[in-house]
Amino acid sequence: MTLDLEKLREQSGLRLDKEGRFWHRGSEVTHARTLAVLHQGIHRAPDGRWATRIGKEWAYLEVEDAALFVRRIDGTRAQLASGEWAEIESLASGADDALYARVRGERARLTRTAQLALADHLHEDRGAFSVELGGRRWPIGHDPGPDPAHPPKKKK
Repeated sequence: MTLDLEKLREQSGLRLDKEGRFWHRGSEVTHARTLAVLHQGIHRAPDGRWATRIGKEWAYLEVEDAALFVRRIDGTRAQLASGEWAEIESLASGADDALYARVRGERARLTRTAQLALADHLHEDRGAFSVELGGRRWPIGHDPGPDPAHPPKKKK
């Protein structure tokens, strides 16, 4: 890889805010297909930082909070902004009363729509909250904040 390509990847100007909106050099990306491709391309780069891929090319992505977003929940599965479905591993509450799910070992923020859809499934017992999903009660833990960059797990 040339140093020029690495420099371009570093200076992509792409940012993902805490609401799941993409920005490019200060302007919000609003084109639906472009947004879909950017969300579908989110992955961990070889050095563990977040990046997004379009075709064969990829660039680093500045992430304000979480790189993955849950747009809906069906039983114990979460549909991510990429359209992909993943099993929920845990739930946690974080800053600004945002809910997070752990999916595929990564932290994913629930969109406001997904979070509101859980309201009827929320339970409180002596100050501890849980959500009942797919016949299972999920305790809502405390979200410690964004995950540090880490290399992806090697596939077996």
